[in-house]
Amino acid sequence: MKKFSIRFDALLALLIAGLFFVMTLSLTFLISNRATDRLKDEVGTTLSATAYQLSDKLDHYMWSRTAEVNVLRTLPTIRDGKNPAETRNTLEQLQQQIPDFSWIGVMNPDGQVIASTGKILEGQSIKARPVFQEAQKKPFIGDVHDAVLLAKLLPNPSGEPLQFVDISTPLFTNGKMTGVLATHLSFEWAKEIEQSFQSSTAQIKDVEFLIVSKQNRTVLLGPKQWRGKNLPSDWLAGNQKGYRISNWENDQEYLIGVAESKGYKNYNGLGWTVLVRQPSQIAFSDASTLRNYILIAGLIASLLTAIIGWFVARLLTRPLKKITLAAEAMQHDRSKSIPAHTGIREIEVLSVALRELTTKLTHTEQERTTYESLALHDALTGLPNRNGLSEYLDGLSRKTHDQIYLYLDLDGFKAVNDQYGHAMGDLLLIEVADRLQKSLRYEGLVARLGGDEFLIILNEPITTEEIDRYGKDIIHTLSYPYLLNQQTILIGASIGVAIRSAEESIEQVIHRADIALYDSKHQGKGCLTFHY
Repeated sequence: MKKFSIRFDALLALLIAGLFFVMTLSLTFLISNRATDRLKDEVGTTLSATAYQLSDKLDHYMWSRTAEVNVLRTLPTIRDGKNPAETRNTLEQLQQQIPDFSWIGVMNPDGQVIASTGKILEGQSIKARPVFQEAQKKPFIGDVHDAVLLAKLLPNPSGEPLQFVDISTPLFTNGKMTGVLATHLSFEWAKEIEQSFQSSTAQIKDVEFLIVSKQNRTVLLGPKQWRGKNLPSDWLAGNQKGYRISNWENDQEYLIGVAESKGYKNYNGLGWTVLVRQPSQIAFSDASTLRNYILIAGLIASLLTAIIGWFVARLLTRPLKKITLAAEAMQHDRSKSIPAHTGIREIEVLSVALRELTTKLTHTEQERTTYESLALHDALTGLPNRNGLSEYLDGLSRKTHDQIYLYLDLDGFKAVNDQYGHAMGDLLLIEVADRLQKSLRYEGLVARLGGDEFLIILNEPITTEEIDRYGKDIIHTLSYPYLLNQQTILIGASIGVAIRSAEESIEQVIHRADIALYDSKHQGKGCLTFHY
């Protein structure tokens, strides 16, 4: 008697419950969009105001440091520069009061440093540096740059690249330019200001700050993944309200407040752009919460209809769940199988198809494993063959230390083949491979290249003396008599050694080891030769 099977067409009855759910989703979409638009304006305006405040604080700080340099240049001890020790003392007093000045120095008209904090660069010429070149006629403020001359001279506990803002001004005495006062202002002060803003905006979740230079739109300060990178120009533009929405890394959407540096008083600014960004998912979380509330209300309204769908879904998913659990169990226990099912036609067909598929896949996997093993190993000795060696060397190419390559060839093997036959030769090769494997006392690999040639790779840093001792031990081990088919066989071995350097390819080092083996053969065999 044919068993009854239900078709999936019967599931169309669930569309009644689906209709209620679609109406709920439509209502949720309409209201959440309105709420998101309002939140976008409110949060965007807040981020824009924060960006403006940070930009203003940065400009005010730079104005203060510029004003201090302008005051410093009027001091007689700085302007005249006749007493380097007194000039240095004045500079160091300013540095003690304002540690953000990483270096302050006075140069003569030729660009030679005559006095500086910590005596750093004194007596040296920085004539070619912009901090001197640009300040011979008027004050100069340079944008953020990496340290060049001072990178190894200044303390750097954090280990991060030092960055400076140059502030320099010409020195005049009786209308004549007598030198240049130059300072390197550490950019760490900007990080401190950023951290203070992060503390003050701690109630705003996941807010990040970026400071972008005018030239090349380079990120001077911000998340690590963006520092030093150039941003597209359209990312730095806000709308009339000072904010924008755009996708950044990993296509994550951000709400971004934008403010451009306008300077402060007589400080015109460096044209920095300040970005304050927050993931849209966080910024619009209130709208998401409202949407969830509406969605829950709609779900409750459609509960009675969904109960009918739940019973039908349970009927359908019960056999599917059994199939799923069986499939998961098969990942850990190959003896498991997909259960048979009857009653629902499509699931019945699915279970049969899956059982047949898993049977074929299991058989195919076993065949693949067997073929891979045969492809990578020598059929006679069981050692890795050239294919297996290539696979191993691919992994070695990523090692940082040198590897040692020992190219080995048997002495007298041809005579064994000629006298006793190839069958005896094969037995001898099997015994040689076994001895080589047992003699491998370092991390590495023994491979058969073909015939009576073998290659030993030591993937462990050892001394030349240890290599020499190990190679001679191998020669000694292979020279022991072999008892095969009641015959005593005597052979020897010659070895060529090459040590792979960092810039050398694998093919080159094996070629050098082969040359060394050739030298060993010509030196009388039974010896070891290095190729340097």
